[in-house]
Amino acid sequence: MSASLLLLWVACAGQQEPVGTPPAPKPVASAPTPVAPAPEPAAKTTVWTAENIRKLVPVSPPHDNAVPMPIPAMPDYDAALATLGVVVDTWDADPENPWAIAHGLLARGKDFRLSDGREAVAHLFANYAEPRQAGTLTLLGFPTELGKVRVEPHSDLLLKNMSEAGVDPAATFTTRTGTAAIADLYRWTLLKTYLVPAKNHSSFTDPGDISWTLQGLATWAPGELQWVATDGTVMDLDDLTSFDAAVMLQESAFMLQDMQRGEPFQRAGQPLFAYPCGGSHLVQGVAYAVARGYGTPNDRKVVEGQVPLLFYRLPIELAIYDQAVREHSTYRLKLTVQRLKFLGHWLETISKLQAMGLFVPDTAQLTTIEGAAQNLVVTVKDLQKQGAFDRLPDIRAKDEQIYLDIIGDSAHAVRGLELALGRGKVIW
Repeated sequence: MSASLLLLWVACAGQQEPVGTPPAPKPVASAPTPVAPAPEPAAKTTVWTAENIRKLVPVSPPHDNAVPMPIPAMPDYDAALATLGVVVDTWDADPENPWAIAHGLLARGKDFRLSDGREAVAHLFANYAEPRQAGTLTLLGFPTELGKVRVEPHSDLLLKNMSEAGVDPAATFTTRTGTAAIADLYRWTLLKTYLVPAKNHSSFTDPGDISWTLQGLATWAPGELQWVATDGTVMDLDDLTSFDAAVMLQESAFMLQDMQRGEPFQRAGQPLFAYPCGGSHLVQGVAYAVARGYGTPNDRKVVEGQVPLLFYRLPIELAIYDQAVREHSTYRLKLTVQRLKFLGHWLETISKLQAMGLFVPDTAQLTTIEGAAQNLVVTVKDLQKQGAFDRLPDIRAKDEQIYLDIIGDSAHAVRGLELALGRGKVIW
């Protein structure tokens, strides 16, 4: 938490000169010394606990921006968006797959509907939301899984995607146990989140999950945000932002060093690549919180330092995928899907950073962004040739993970390409 500034008020006491008629001047009483008004007490940040959390009112962010410098439109982009859009509107709209529905919200926004016509967000609350206890208070959460159904495999994925999609934080929904406010999902997310790095004490089972929670909390945060978690840990969103920024810097240090030396990096099992989607969500989560004003000025510099790194990574990682396809043609489908994952997330990340004012692309960078979009088109055409989009049921029967990658990464590719074209917006 930033230290409060102590304002010092200094009063200047004035005194009148004596006035009178000689030889016996009559002194005039001094004017009373003006008393400076008492300084306004510094506003105290509310520390949210289970006792007062009901008073916390989540608020929508004030900004809703497209990228100021979009890439030029091309028919090939529209064709790729149409192909990927069919995947999103068909497979991410599966009522039995809440993880997929979350991706549909990312690509299509808060009004996304399921294949049977129902509203996606209302369906998620009606079928998967569960009551959560914080002391004597009943709030709302989503399980990691329900039976064999993947609901929220990453912490707070649904809150993050709902808030990014523009869902109203004041909305209420019908759940299996009655009517509930989405604000109670936010309140529960806050209270259940704790992290004490020095003691390796955390509510996160995987450090890669922090970024979803970080963005979800930053999106609807009503100003400064401090809380006491259910385990008693005192938390601050500034500190959580700074921690994730430090993690991002640490995990990308090897790449930054190679970039500074002018050498290509090698993928050799570095921890960064174990983070979801090659660290893309790590960058996005920290960048979002920093853009919303959380963390420190140094954290912003850390995020800005990721911009040249993203441009450095692009040609190197594409070359790695292309070489892998040449050398391991048996795995062509899987590798091409990974190429889709990389490009979609890359366009999404770089466009979000631009839309939130964290960098202004120069001419060379704009050309590179356009090149990434064209590479995405090539990748989509390659997947079409392999029949990836036409035989998803067969693919799923043989390899569930490839199926999930295709339907999830199609959504990220739609989001990334539409942002790059200036058609999508970032709510922040």
